[in-house]
Parts: sequence; C-alpha cells; structure tokens
Amino acid sequence: MNALVGDTYKEAARVLAGSIQSAQMVLGRLLSISGSAAIVAAQALSIASVNGKGYGSPYVGQTVAVQGLVTAKGPSGFWLADVGNATTLGSSGIYVYSTSTTIRGQVMVGDIVSLGGARVSLYRATTDTDNIFLTELTSPTNISVLSSGNAVVPIVIGVGRPGPPTEQYTSLDGGNVFGVPNNQSQLSTAGLTLQAADYGLDYWQSLVGTLVTVRSPVALGFPNTYGDFWTHGDWKVTGKNKRGGLTITSDAVGVTDANPEAIAIGSPLDGTRNPPTAANSTGLRLGSTLTDITGILTYAFDTYRVLPLTAPKVLSAPDYNPEPTTLAANSTADAENCSMLTIGDYNVENLDPKDAHLPVIAAHIVQYLKTPDIMWLQEIQDESGSTDDGNTSAKGTLDALVAAIQNASSTAGGPGVSYAWAQVDPIDGTSGGEPGGNIRPAFLYRPEVLELVNFNQATANDGAIVTGTGSNATLNFNPAPISPLDPAFNNSRKPLVALFRVLATNTTLWSIDVHQSSKGGSSPLHGDWRTPVNGAINARVAQAEVTATFIKTILTADPNAHVVIAGDFNEFLATPAAFAPYTSIGMRDLDVIVNHDPVERYTYIFDMNTQQLDHALASPAVWNSTKSKVNWEHIHVNSWRETTALRASDHDPSVGRLRLCGAPPLVCDMRVGEWCAAPLPSFKDRETWPQLRSAGGKQSPRSEVIGLENMFGCRRIHTRKLGTTIKPHRKAIFIMVQWCGFPEQRDEEREGHKDRHVAYWEEHGNPELELWRFETGFDHGWGAGNNEEQGGLTEQRLQEHIEEHGGNDEGGHAWEYEHGYRQGLDAFWNFRRNNPGEFEDPPE
Repeated sequence: MNALVGDTYKEAARVLAGSIQSAQMVLGRLLSISGSAAIVAAQALSIASVNGKGYGSPYVGQTVAVQGLVTAKGPSGFWLADVGNATTLGSSGIYVYSTSTTIRGQVMVGDIVSLGGARVSLYRATTDTDNIFLTELTSPTNISVLSSGNAVVPIVIGVGRPGPPTEQYTSLDGGNVFGVPNNQSQLSTAGLTLQAADYGLDYWQSLVGTLVTVRSPVALGFPNTYGDFWTHGDWKVTGKNKRGGLTITSDAVGVTDANPEAIAIGSPLDGTRNPPTAANSTGLRLGSTLTDITGILTYAFDTYRVLPLTAPKVLSAPDYNPEPTTLAANSTADAENCSMLTIGDYNVENLDPKDAHLPVIAAHIVQYLKTPDIMWLQEIQDESGSTDDGNTSAKGTLDALVAAIQNASSTAGGPGVSYAWAQVDPIDGTSGGEPGGNIRPAFLYRPEVLELVNFNQATANDGAIVTGTGSNATLNFNPAPISPLDPAFNNSRKPLVALFRVLATNTTLWSIDVHQSSKGGSSPLHGDWRTPVNGAINARVAQAEVTATFIKTILTADPNAHVVIAGDFNEFLATPAAFAPYTSIGMRDLDVIVNHDPVERYTYIFDMNTQQLDHALASPAVWNSTKSKVNWEHIHVNSWRETTALRASDHDPSVGRLRLCGAPPLVCDMRVGEWCAAPLPSFKDRETWPQLRSAGGKQSPRSEVIGLENMFGCRRIHTRKLGTTIKPHRKAIFIMVQWCGFPEQRDEEREGHKDRHVAYWEEHGNPELELWRFETGFDHGWGAGNNEEQGGLTEQRLQEHIEEHGGNDEGGHAWEYEHGYRQGLDAFWNFRRNNPGEFEDPPE
C-alpha cells in the first residue's frame, strides 16, 4: 500500500482527467490562482449534486456556487459538507483546494460559508492511472462566512445507518474480486450508480469528503513506513480470526470475501503521527485496539482512507504468544506397516549464510515446528547472498542453516537434530527475486527417517522424468527441477522434485517444492481497474499446469503414489484458475482435507487482509485411504510479531503430519530364515491377484500355496506338496514359480529393440520380417535373465528355444528369434544392473 504523507496534495501530483479537459482545468486553476480568470455565472448546487451519484461529477469543468459547513482544514484547503445533510448516507462532503493562505485563513471549522464560484475538477493523488478520480472544488471565489461556531457532527460509521458491505467490492467484479481475466472495465468509465448497501467501494465513495468516526478500531496489521495502517471499526465484519485480523475466504459456490468493510487510516491532519510498532503494549500490530478515530474520509494513493484530525492512541496490543505445534512424528512402523511423518513448509525470505535472521529461522523450526522429518523451504539464496558475483551454490547457506538447527536443538549431552538437504543450483540470474541472490526451493530431511531413492543430483537444466511403474516408479535425476526450460518458468523458480523413501515402512514420498511467480504488478483492491490486476496470474496458471502435468505422470505410473506439493504458491484458493490444474487430477489442499477453520488459514498479511499464499496439496493415496490420517496447521511466528523488525520472514511457516503406509506385512505362520510361509488368497480372486493370473501361475492340485514374497518388483510363490512339513533351517520350497513384476519395463524395452530391429533390416533391404519371432525371443531372453541362467546354461537354453520356436525355419527366420532372445537377455541384465536394490538372491 502506498501512503499519504500528511494532507499535502501537492499540485504536481494531481493528474486531471482527459487531455483537453485537463488542460482547461489546469489553465483555469492557474488563472484563478493569479486572480486574472473570468468567472462564469455559477450554478447554485448542493454538494451532493456536485459529487453526483457515481464515480465522477456531472459538472466537471464547470463553475458552481455552493454553501456548506467547514468540517476540517488541511495545509492546502478545507472540507465542506452540505448543511442539514451531514448525517445522511451520501457523498455530501467535498474538498476545496486552494494555495492561497488568504482564502484558507478566511474560514474556520464550524463556519457555514458560501462560495460564489468554484471550478469542479477531478484529481488523482498520484500519477498512477489505477487511482480512482475524486471530485474537488478549485479556484474558490466570493467566499462569505454566513455563521460561525456551528456544531460539527461526524458520521459515525455503522451507527444509525448501515455499516459497509462485507463481501463484494463492486458490481464490475462478477462476484469474485480475484476472478480472471483482469482489468476488463474501469469504475471511472463504467457509468455506475452507487449501490452503497451492496458494494464496499460504492459505500466508501458515498462518504468521500465527509467527516466520519471509526468507533473501537482494531488494527489489521503493521503500519507501513509512512504510518498508514488498516482497521475495521465497530460494525459488522466477516472473516475475523482469533487474532483480530480479517482473512480472505470464499464460500462453497466460489463467492470470494476479501473484506471490503476494512478502511485505511492515513496521516493525521494536525501533523501528529500515528502509533508506531513497538515491542510493548502500546505498539500497533495485528489485533491492537485503538481510541476512536475521527477524520475526513477521502481517497489517495490506491485506497479509501480516513485522515484523522489527530493521531489515535493504542489501548491494547496482543502479546506475542504463538503456540508450538503438538504434532509429533513416529517413524516406527505400526502393525499395518504405517508411520507418522511430520512435514513443514517455510518461506525463509532471502536467506543467506550471513543473514541475522538465520538463527531465528532455525529456532522457529526447532521450537515451534519441532524439527519435522522433512521441510519444504523457499527463498534459499546462494552463499554470497545479494552480491551479484556469478556464484549460485547454496551449499554454504544450507550448511549454515543445518548447523544452526543442530545447535538450537541440542541439549545437555545430546547432539541435536542434524538435517540433510537437497536442492538444485539455478543458472545465475534466472530465478527472479532479489538481484544476485539466485533464490531457489530446497528440502531439509532427517536422514534417520528418510533417504533419497537412487540419489542422482541434477543440474539446472536436467528436467525430471518419471520412469518405471507401480512401486518401481522413480526419477531419472533425484533431486531434479521440473521442466526447467519451459517458458512458464522464465525469471522464476523451477519446481523441485525429490523422491524419498521412508525407512521404517519402505514406502516412498514424492515431494515437490514450488515458489511460483510473485504478485508484483498487481493493482489495488480499491483501484479503478476491475477486476483488479492480479500480477503474473497468467504465469502462475501456466506454472501450475506444467507442474500438475508432471504430477499426473507420477500418478499414471503409480496411482497409489504418495505425492505432496507444498510451498509459496503466491495465490489464494479463492483464485480457482490457479489451482484447477491440481484439483483436476485429484490433489487436495491440506487445509481443506483437515477442515481447518477458513478464517485461521493465513500465512501472510497484506493491506487489510490476512491471507494464505503458502499451501500444501496431497494426492489421493495420502488423504483418501481408509488408513489415511492428515494434520495441518499454520504457526504465526511472524504475522503475530510485535514489530516488522522482529519478524524472521514475511511468511508464517506451516507444519503437518501424514500417516504413510507401505505394503501390508505378510502374516507368517512360520519363517525359514527370511522366508515367510503363510496361507495366501486363492488365485480365483482376480481383483486381488490379477498379475499372478496374467503371469500364468497355476496351483498344482497336489500342492498348496504356502507363501508369497514381495521383493519390490518380483513376486515368488512358495508351494509345498500336500502332507509335507517345513523343517527349520532347510529350504522350504518344493515348487517355486518366480514372476518378476517388471512387465512395463520389459514391454518398453521390447518395443524399442523391435523398432531398431525393423529399422535395421529395412535399411538393409529385408522387409519380410516375422516380428512375432523377435518378440517371442525377446521375452524368452528376458525370462532367462530373470531366472539367472548365465553362461553356457543360457546358450544351452537358447538352442533348446530355437529348436522349439524357430526350428521349422522354412522362411529362414530363426535368426529373428535368436536375435530377439539375445536382445532380451541383455536388456534384462542391463535393467538389473541399473536397479540393484530391486533384486535379491533366494535363500539356501
């Protein structure tokens, strides 16, 4: 929010509407000031008539005669109100601008005066074209004081008349002030008639120029550098949270409430200063209560505001008392092979190793978030911070933060919590943010709880690709950026993905850390353009689409994947377009999942609103299982601070807990070494064992299935002959059918080799191919590798297979089978070498 510095209303800052009209009014003003202008016969009008029924006067450029009560004076003029109409709802007040000390000296507050002539002008307090025009009278002449000492009674907002509307700003917003597309119309040109009972800006416009009182004001945040602050008074409000702020909310049908009932407080007219922030009970901060404020309601510097006659005083200020989380991790697997994983998210605001707020961030993670198992961080800078030296490495920054956390969490005789970290250094100058800082997302994780799956560090342009399926789905690089070369991420942070394994349960967690483009370039909620410009909304929607497309590849590979995307989205849930790409693929916001009170969903304060820019969304496997349990909350360690200087960041962190489950453990009647002997469901259960049936596994009538081992991608079926017993320490398997669950990898490899096979022989003039022979050979070769048939045994089996499947070689195609066999065998062993953790030898 920009600020009004006193009531200076400098001439140079006034931009009059319309080029020709502007020139006429400026010339008229200058001539009036010099005393050489001819005054046209003035029309006698009420002030309400001069203001009109909308956002501009019907008398702009004309000279009018008015009379009214002087309600207040400022350095460059005074305000008049219609006599006898000062307490009715309507714009019955107006500002009279004059540089003449003589003219200003002629009138006093409480005088009823007449102006024989004054020019009706429109002005803006800045050159910003999104500021709303206000009507003023300039070049006043023939001023007569009709009476003095009259009572000046302010309009008490919300007393004896309706208070401001609580949901909609203007009729031009289509029900959602954050709706897209933006800037489709302007208040200054739409020709609206004010509907003060329905729309917030209409309400405040109807009071412009009048003397008002805000009773029992409550501060909605910190003052800005000019001392301006937002408040609500003793009238109906919505979205009020426990701290006293007003939170942006939306209802079930998408109607957004961004609190048009709030009003800004500008600089006092008498030159006193509004209360500052302070680390005591007199400081102005979120939830502070103040003495009543009486002043002139006007518009300047992007907002409707009250200019107090004198500065208010703070009556009370809330203590700094954010509650630490009570969510505790439990990394031990329970009876259902599930564990409770704690997660956290924090935008740490331009953090580099030398920042004074680094130990404060560390203390927040320890004291308030209780050292979660994994942290999503944003705005990690490189080691040299804002020094633009070409260095992009964040190792020093993250090492310093890890050391500070370990120090803050250490106790007498204990080492403290030591995090590991994962991130990708961006290319210099490509991630936006503070120049030279190269901000990026990063993960902290506790290595005793989690590990990166097949760690393979990406560089800035190594885009993440999902490979494999089911529980074998993985990343080509881990960690890695998502689509780093996509134009959607130009001059912005690239999403970071990392695949973690929960050690206790052997389940995996796909973690995605985002910091989307900022709202820079947005226009004010109190601005002329409707709907207000939501800066970079198109970029954020594009970024969400790209990221959601990547998440969809994860869920396609493994519909049961645990996926959590968290970070600084720089957007509200009340902007549906920015979240539709995620919700359309089943991702849900954790605040919605836990049904967190909407008014308590905030991590940031801007202008009149507490708001949520930081979110976490999860895939159905996290929130929609009978075993699921999700907790999520926001810890207001920064928005509740006593002063802005004491904040460690402009964002609040969030913390949660997820119950993540691995494959259900087998119930073992007997173990032989690491082998489990246990009854299994019948193969007739197609829903339970479709893969076993498709693999051709048939139970012998003379044996029974006694166990099944899930070794990542492979399943081994253990059977025994009826009537036999298993002796301890002896091989328990009488019949073993091994089926490796890598059909997708096999099929993918087969198709690739087949295409190369076809291309080769087309090039060499032999188009008469029997590809079924090649495919059969490939599958048999893959199976031979799977059964660990090597060396001469493999060659022996190859010859047997050739005789069985390619021996009748009238067409000369046995070579295709043999070629396929060898390709399949090599492909399997390459796959096994690249995935060593997926295999194990059977017991002796």
